[in-house]
Amino acid sequence: MSYTAQFINANQAFQWGLLDEIVGVDDNVSSSSSISLDVKRAIEIADDIGMNDNLMVQRYKNALKQGGKMDLEKGLQRERQLGMAHYLRVMDDGKTMDGAREFITNETRPRSKL
Repeated sequence: MSYTAQFINANQAFQWGLLDEIVGVDDNVSSSSSISLDVKRAIEIADDIGMNDNLMVQRYKNALKQGGKMDLEKGLQRERQLGMAHYLRVMDDGKTMDGAREFITNETRPRSKL
């Protein structure tokens, strides 16, 4: 798409797997109500992300930023390297590992809806 300067619509992007969901205008609501529905959904997604381990989210964001500057093969390789580095750091840090174990096994914790 970048090289051809061709635009695609949201439905096509969704079909290709570039989007996880489409939040659009409902014909039965006013445009101002639709905006509030979009914002509400964005807040729900942010809340789901916020339920995850903060360090993991930061590291994954970093992996995406770095990988986006590389070709696919190198980006995936960098993601694996960063994932392994995170894993080794968690394994080396008993407190983090205990926290991760507690988080995973806690049946009463809020669950992501994603």
